[in-house]
Amino acid sequence: MCLLVLASSAQARWSAKSGGDKNSEDLVYELTSATFNLTLAAAPATWAMVEFYAHWCGACKNYKQHYERVARLFNGPNAVHTGEVYLAKVDCADQVNQELCARFAVKYYPTLLWAPPPILASGDRILKGEGLEEVTNAYSAEKLLDWINKQLAKTYLLSDATVHEATLSAGSRVSEIDQMAASVHDTEEATATAFKIMLDERLLTSKNRGPFVQFLQLLVVHHPSKRCRIGSADLLVNLVDLWPIGEPPARALQSHHICGDSSPGNFWVCCRGDKRGYNCGLWLLFHSLSVRVSDMESNAAFWAIHTFVENFFNCQECREHFLKMSSSSFMNSTNTRRDLVMWLWQVHNEVNKRLAKEADLERRDSKLARAVWPSKQLCSTCIISTYEQTLSGNDPEWDNDAVYHFLTNWYGPSLQPLPKMKKMLKESVKGSEGEDGSRSDSSAVKGAFVGVLIVSCGFALIAWWWGKQRKKRKY
Repeated sequence: MCLLVLASSAQARWSAKSGGDKNSEDLVYELTSATFNLTLAAAPATWAMVEFYAHWCGACKNYKQHYERVARLFNGPNAVHTGEVYLAKVDCADQVNQELCARFAVKYYPTLLWAPPPILASGDRILKGEGLEEVTNAYSAEKLLDWINKQLAKTYLLSDATVHEATLSAGSRVSEIDQMAASVHDTEEATATAFKIMLDERLLTSKNRGPFVQFLQLLVVHHPSKRCRIGSADLLVNLVDLWPIGEPPARALQSHHICGDSSPGNFWVCCRGDKRGYNCGLWLLFHSLSVRVSDMESNAAFWAIHTFVENFFNCQECREHFLKMSSSSFMNSTNTRRDLVMWLWQVHNEVNKRLAKEADLERRDSKLARAVWPSKQLCSTCIISTYEQTLSGNDPEWDNDAVYHFLTNWYGPSLQPLPKMKKMLKESVKGSEGEDGSRSDSSAVKGAFVGVLIVSCGFALIAWWWGKQRKKRKY
């Protein structure tokens, strides 16, 4: 469930200017051997801190949230103390960074180094260690900020970031168009990331080709992003040639960018935040698909999502929870779009409640905000029970009609009718032609267009057939 929080293109532009790849989830800048020197030489701050870590290191994973909390004070154009400290990190477990980590004599993880940015950019800890200082005994956000305060002669607090963000939120209004663009971007990221994971982790096999095709069919017609619809249609129409028989040819499929060349870019907007990203993006995609299907397509859409999670979502515990909630009693009773929309919403709230119980959150309000969605502030008519009743720990009483109306508006209207969609596809094809009006890959044009036509006209038939097949199975 996506709530846009002042994520702006300005942050992306600032990251590009800095030369580093900004991790939008935590506002810590990920540097590599190729970007380290130039980025730090131009860093917009008086001081810099670099964490040298390894992505497999358990201590680094635990420390990540602490480093991020401090980074929120200093990194980014909307930071409350911008211009003072530039916080970055380098993954020493990545082979391309091994020489860089050796240059700074990194012997254990995490190692934190502090210096003026130019010193880090041009120095090392072997020959030119002057001005470099290793941060020690700072194993929590509070201790790290205390260490920084001593260097700066300041008295900054971690709560400064929360107060500042609340002030910005109260004084800013994100337009509906911006929200829509941000949501569509995250569904593109989730789709492209899912496809990449399937190939990188070899989840796609000859045995689950059917569920893969079914999910592609759903994307072709109902993905909220036009370029993902076109890319999915292109892949679907050419799949027989790309993958004629047996196991999938990873190299041939990897060359196909299902949502355009720029995706995935590891940049999230609605889904930015600690431990969100891909999982949040998938939920956003599922909800966006659910509000776009017709009543006749609802059961096939349910199965497309169900079998996607069953075959291609490799978080074992999460998958088992989801499949358990896809009970056999519900599997054949999804007869309308409303059934699907409301079921996904209920399941998502159950997941949020479970995560809220497991998480070690500091405040009960935060726990409630994650467990109950939409909030009273977002939809004043959705929750019938009072705030005091909600605080008592009981599940809120919902007005389901109001919730359904809210969900269909929040996740977007149904797609344009097919004639208008065909016009949009023609325009996108025209825009991708060369100066002489030619197209280097004519199959991409024909594939996208024909794929949408075939699947748009046949998805209801697929839905009926798939439902008949599933009814024959025993669970």
